[in-house]
Amino acid sequence: MLRTIFLSPRQLTSAGVPGKTNLLTRRELVFAVAGGIALAGVGQLLGRIFHLLWPVPMSGSIAAALPRTFILLVILLRINKFGALTVAAIAEVSTRLAMGFVGFWPMSIVVPLLAGASGDVIWWYLRYITSPGLRLILTGGSVCGARVLIALFFWGLLMRPISGADEHLALTLGCIIVINVVLGMTAGLLVGKSVKPPKGSQ
Repeated sequence: MLRTIFLSPRQLTSAGVPGKTNLLTRRELVFAVAGGIALAGVGQLLGRIFHLLWPVPMSGSIAAALPRTFILLVILLRINKFGALTVAAIAEVSTRLAMGFVGFWPMSIVVPLLAGASGDVIWWYLRYITSPGLRLILTGGSVCGARVLIALFFWGLLMRPISGADEHLALTLGCIIVINVVLGMTAGLLVGKSVKPPKGSQ
């Protein structure tokens, strides 16, 4: 079901035209799906508990940001193919649905899918960075920031207008975004120091 065609960044031309297509191997699919299941667990266990303690929109992302981004970056480093995070996002959403952890559906379904797709795009666009460590740090901060911004967009669109929020709440949300970016970059630093890419990967 998940065995769709995904393009490797190394097989895309600079103009964005796909060259030779490349399927994720069975082992890579299993790894990405396992990562997605772990992402669902992290969001539920850490994010929801923290949100109960501090009931502010997107506050749960602070608790989940570091471990979630760590898992995403390990997936990218191990698979290094365009579409890996999208597969992980599908697995994350499927796990949420199977376990009944749906909640507010845009946050539980739409946000993870869009965040996974945006993560693949970010990783691909940063492929020209020759330093693996710097690429991981920048990707971590960008992926983490993108997810909370997507969630914030849906919260503002469907729950209450951001323009109508008081100044204190707007400042709090801004701090949450900055904290997420910093934690994402920290995850990139940790992955770069603790996880080595498989032999033959670029």
